[in-house]
Order: sequence, then C-alpha cells, then structure tokens
Amino acid sequence: MPVFILISVLLAVLLVSGCVNTAETSSSSDLSDSGPSGSDSSAQVQYRTVTDMRGKEVVIPAEPKRVVTISRSLIDTTMYIFGVEDLIVGGSVYDKPLQMGQYMWNGTDYTVNTWIGKILNPGLESVTNVGGFGGPYGSPNVETIASLNPDLLILRDLGAQNENTEKFISQIEAMGIPVVVLKYPSCYDEPSVETMYEEIRLLGEVFGKEDKAEEIVGTVSSRVEFVRSRTADIPEEEQKRVLYFGAPTWAKDKGGAGYAFGSGSTEVAMMEDIINSRSAYTESGMNMVSAEQILSLDPDKIILCTWSGYHPPRQLYEDSQYSTIQDLRALREGEVYSLAATPCKSERLEFPINLMIEAKAVYPERFSDVELEPWIREYFVELYGSNETTTDELMDAQMLEYLEIV
Repeated sequence: MPVFILISVLLAVLLVSGCVNTAETSSSSDLSDSGPSGSDSSAQVQYRTVTDMRGKEVVIPAEPKRVVTISRSLIDTTMYIFGVEDLIVGGSVYDKPLQMGQYMWNGTDYTVNTWIGKILNPGLESVTNVGGFGGPYGSPNVETIASLNPDLLILRDLGAQNENTEKFISQIEAMGIPVVVLKYPSCYDEPSVETMYEEIRLLGEVFGKEDKAEEIVGTVSSRVEFVRSRTADIPEEEQKRVLYFGAPTWAKDKGGAGYAFGSGSTEVAMMEDIINSRSAYTESGMNMVSAEQILSLDPDKIILCTWSGYHPPRQLYEDSQYSTIQDLRALREGEVYSLAATPCKSERLEFPINLMIEAKAVYPERFSDVELEPWIREYFVELYGSNETTTDELMDAQMLEYLEIV
C-alpha cells in the first residue's frame, strides 16, 4: 500500500475516534460545565450544581465518593437510609472511651453513650473525627480534613458561630473542596420543623436520592402532624405552662440550679408550635437559672432533656442537690418527665419520639390510647427499615424505662 494511502487511512481512523470520544464527553458533562478549582479534568468526573441553605450555588460531584460530614447525626442517618453511608470518610465523631462521660446516680448508670448512627452503621466507629462546632468533638480541623482527600464536605451549621463558620468554609473551599451547608432550625429567628424537611430534601438532591428523601419527610411529618392534630384545638387558657430544663450536676458549682430553655430555642419553638403548650420561661435563649427563679416560674410541668448525662425525674424528686426546688408544685405533684436519651442534640431524625413523649407528659388525656414503646418501635422500622435485632438495640438506646410516663 502506498505510504500516502496508509497515512490517509490512519488520519481517518483518528478523526473517527476523536468524534466518538468528544460525543461521549459532551453527553456526560451536561450536568455541569466545570468542576471545582483544582479538580482533575482527565478523570472525566461529572459535576452538577445544587443550591444549599445559604442560598449559594455549589458545584459538586454528580456521584460523590469521599464525603466529610460535620453534623450531629442527621446527615449520617439520612445517608444510611439513602444507602450511601459508606461514602463517609470523616465526620463529627465522639471517639473518647465511654467511661470518660460516665454518669452514675444512686447506683444506676445513666450514661448517654449510644449514638443511633453507630447502631445503624458500625462503620462509623472507624471514621476519622474532624471536629465540629460545639459538642465533644473538638474544633474543626482543616488539616485533618485535607488529609482525607474528600470530594465533598457537608456542614450542618449551628448558626451561633457565624464568624468561625465562615472562616472555616473559606479555608475548605480554598483547597478546592465544595461545601454544602445545611442549617439547623436554631439558625433561624423562628425555628420551624419545616426547615428540617428542607435539610433532608437537600441531602436527597446532593446524593441523587430525591424520592427517598421525600419518603423520609413523609415518615417524619406524619408523626409530627399526628401530635399536632391531637392538640391543635386547645384554647390558650387551657395550655399547660412547661419548663424545658437542663439539669447538669455541675450547675451548682456555677451558682445555679440548671438551665432553662426559652424563646428562640428550637426545643421550645417546637413544643409551643406542635404540642400547643406554653413555655414557663420566656427569656431569650438558654440560660442558667437559680432555685429562686425556678420557684417563681411555678410551671405546670417540667421536661428534662439530656444534659451532661441522663437525668431521670426521680433525681429531682430525691437528690439533695435539688432540695432548694423540691417544694415546687410540679415536683410535689409528680409532674417531672424525662425525654429519651438523645446525645448532643435532638434536632435529628428521631425528634418525633421526644415530641410524643412531651405530648403524653403534657396532655396525657389526649394521648392515653398511644402506647409509647410500640409507637416508637414502629417509627424506627418505618424510618430505618431495621430488623428486629437492630430495632431492639435502637429501643434500648432510648432508655425509656426512666421516663416516668404511664
């Protein structure tokens, strides 16, 4: 074959090959024109754009492979339901020995040491702790995050540390790592359950699991609306005055009896909106209060949240530390109730459980037909698709035996 013919054939083959490759690349890049700065274009990674809860458009991998999550459990449990929990390479993980936070009272161990996410996904035990904004995780560590080589970071912003948060995000983005920000209900002036649904839907968009996200929202909202429907018609004059109270044993060392949750806190906002009760403490935020202040509040009911250990109602009734408030009407009448064990924050997928506990405590006559344990078990099974063994573990983690609710 003449040389010029051979060369012509080779050029034709190369041109055809080039057209095929160009067509494939064009088709696969319709999701986004370009990736984050510093990305390797030779890997042919596909990208797309999502709008996070800052209102910012963020270019992310269409299929993230290595994800860092800075959160207090909502992100990892939602990813578990999506079936992408194995993508987590770093997160806000409490990795100290359990005895470090052990809490004993009157011969009983009330240590809150069971993380729901770890029951569902034991692999979280080997995830690298990168810190977090608040909680026992330490401050966010940019160097640790960089060493994990993530292609996406999801931050559930606390909202109360805007300056620190913004500086951290800038450092991460400067390394070419896209950051998607979710916002806690407490990031808003008027906390609402609706923004939690928005968080779930945004996670669905990030991982291409929009339908599954809607299922989660449906499961959660059905329980929320069940509680709301039972209490919506209670007139203002019949609404119970409730003190949402944190009772750490070290409060006495700081000159107070404990912490009262007031207006602007997520816990009180949801209690008032969904359960239709009123907060006995009307100051803004969460504040240390004295015995005298609590006595002057004279609440109808007291709800004890998890705070520096799990505090059962009998502790307030019997412990000498609380002798200064034991003449309170709510204590004399046995109207102190504990929530389920919720390490760190209750703003996560299990929060309808505590709503039901509060509802039964505050308005028992309206929920007398609801048996708490089977109600919670059914919720876990529907939400997580858990088998009997895992559901038993999830139930044990709630420490329901100490609630003091009939």
